[in-house]
Amino acid sequence: MTNNTEKIFGRLNVDHPLVDELASGKHVWWNRLVGLSHSDPDINIQVRGSYLNVYCKMGNLLKIYMQGKKVACKVHYKYLVGARTPEYIETYPSGDDIGIKEKPCDFVNSILDEKFFKAVKQNIGTYAGEEKRIQSRLVEKNKGTILDVEVAFSDTEVLADSDDGNTRIDFANYDKNMKCLVFIELKQIFDSRLYTKEMNEQIQKYSTFAKKHEQPLIAAYNDVIQVKKKLGIIDQQSPLWNVVITRVEHKPILAVAGYNQTIIDAMKPKIRGINNDKLDTSKLAALCFFGTDSDLNLKKGKNKEVYI
Repeated sequence: MTNNTEKIFGRLNVDHPLVDELASGKHVWWNRLVGLSHSDPDINIQVRGSYLNVYCKMGNLLKIYMQGKKVACKVHYKYLVGARTPEYIETYPSGDDIGIKEKPCDFVNSILDEKFFKAVKQNIGTYAGEEKRIQSRLVEKNKGTILDVEVAFSDTEVLADSDDGNTRIDFANYDKNMKCLVFIELKQIFDSRLYTKEMNEQIQKYSTFAKKHEQPLIAAYNDVIQVKKKLGIIDQQSPLWNVVITRVEHKPILAVAGYNQTIIDAMKPKIRGINNDKLDTSKLAALCFFGTDSDLNLKKGKNKEVYI
């Protein structure tokens, strides 16, 4: 039985006031963002339970939500720091302090203006780690089937041993070969967790969550498809346009970023372990190593082992 305090997993539907408002055509800035999500490989827009996220290089650029009857946006100030010339400020120490009398820098005063947008993207790039850059590349290469990124879920039963009672899955993808929703966990090939049994425990939590919440997940991501269609985030050329999800694959894909084939060939046996004493592949839909190939869909290949 579901815990009374536990929220049912869900996403915005097409009748939500935010979706209606943005689909009205009144918000030119929103139409520009949608256009950027199609033309700029760094930009993707994802649907949440009561708001939208706009990601840039997988940094959370904007949270878009309803504030009363108005559309509001939140952006972290660290992305808005403007460039300064010259870069260094001259100061004259006095007393027991080194005072700064000059304003170090200004915030950019527009996000979508071409000049300022470039500065915002540079700031996001500064804060993005290697994993975010890899995530961004995989989203770019799989925009046709990616349904969601950074999927947060909280479940008191599934995550009983979790430090904070919640966790995130890197991607939710509509697998065009298996015709179902599949979760994907991304790890870098030198991540130490790949080489311990800790990875099996994490994968098991994803499987338990997918199995326990299959029907709410199906409903939520069918809503996501309809919302993205209504808002123009996906168009009629998208592989998702006519999709109706009917099944969730309970086992996730483990995607390992391996950079190049030499590294993949060297590290793959160490991840698999001797006689599978580390990574339990029976818990996986697939184990995929990504170098030059970035297709997340399930298909056997040199660097893709499929187990279902």
